[in-house]
Amino acid sequence: MILEKRLEIIIDTLKKEEAVSNKFLTDKLGVSESTLRRDLSYLQDMGKITRVHGGAVLNSIAAREINFTDNQKTMLQEKSLIGQKAARLIKDAKFIYLDAGSTCNELIDYLSSDQDITVVTNGLMHLDKLINKNIPTILLEGEVKPATKVTTGSKTLEAIARYNFDLAFIGANGFDKRGFYTADVNEAVVKSKAIENSTRAYVLADSSKENVKYFATIAKRDEIKLITEEK
Repeated sequence: MILEKRLEIIIDTLKKEEAVSNKFLTDKLGVSESTLRRDLSYLQDMGKITRVHGGAVLNSIAAREINFTDNQKTMLQEKSLIGQKAARLIKDAKFIYLDAGSTCNELIDYLSSDQDITVVTNGLMHLDKLINKNIPTILLEGEVKPATKVTTGSKTLEAIARYNFDLAFIGANGFDKRGFYTADVNEAVVKSKAIENSTRAYVLADSSKENVKYFATIAKRDEIKLITEEK
């Protein structure tokens, strides 16, 4: 059986089963384990599947965007650790872009009112913490999106284009070996602009978001560094 036909069968099988074992695929295709491994590696490099222990799963695009209220209740220890790591990177940076999101929100807990920084953000959820710490803050204008508590849209993109940052911390709904993703293309372009206008930029995302892909791409994996709770 030629390569193209084998790949077609693997994808069709995964669409039906969502996850399959290597044993199932070798029996179905009538190939050796080494041939199957090469086929699966090829599909994984294309971004179509993810290899897991003993099998493979189909990469699909997540459709549901989790609102901020629900998201802030999950992976609390992991997000706190990420916030600590991110805060240590600020050092002498003075102008910070802090993206919206529950993980970026944790970073504020590790900031000090003594730090000589100005924070620019589109995250409404950050305002109380930043005000309580007396940290100078600029909120980007734009349309308010209630579910994720952000300002977004053309006015937000116009506003962020006026600023340059020493450091940007970006939130993401998902990531894989190819890139970082979010559900809303309007939010994605604001995040991308923040990265473009920053001397240094980092995505803050916990490990539960690994191999989760959404509709809009924020950046390719090699364009920005990832901070997660893992070493």
